[in-house]
Amino acid sequence: MTTDALGVMAMDNKEGRDVESSRHRAPPLIIAGLLVAACGLIAFEIPGYKLTVGGEPGPAALPRMIAVLCLTAALILVIQTLRGAYDTHGLEGRAASWRLLLGMVTLVAATLALESIGFFLTFTTMLFVVGMLIGARRWWTSLLLAAVSSWLVLVVFGRLFSVPLPVSFVDIPLGG
Repeated sequence: MTTDALGVMAMDNKEGRDVESSRHRAPPLIIAGLLVAACGLIAFEIPGYKLTVGGEPGPAALPRMIAVLCLTAALILVIQTLRGAYDTHGLEGRAASWRLLLGMVTLVAATLALESIGFFLTFTTMLFVVGMLIGARRWWTSLLLAAVSSWLVLVVFGRLFSVPLPVSFVDIPLGG
């Protein structure tokens, strides 16, 4: 028998792991289930809408993209959870509070900086900082993921959907 940080007794199983570790897997798996349910609801709602209208994306294009992203996120979440990548034992309450506070400060700073430095730099910086706050193992993977994600959002929303995004000298060569 072992005792966790809250004083709860847990029986060890045959492999020597705590039985309570399955309790830490439940929240990500519940979120993955909710993402799959959202994907199902979207798939149920969009058959009546056209995918394209006159060569342009129709009313079903964005919900279909969101459904694919929800399904992809759910799949990644399940794989990461089963791999054991989400270990919450080491994250204490005070550290979690600081990370949450820094995440909120990052969002406010990104909102204030968006008009002055443009979309790409703001969104890349925000995603990089949030990636580091949630525990990215390598800084360069977080930076690369942030830059690629920012560029994709810039191209999809700026070019494909013609959403006016704040631009800077960096955004224009990237397709903004």
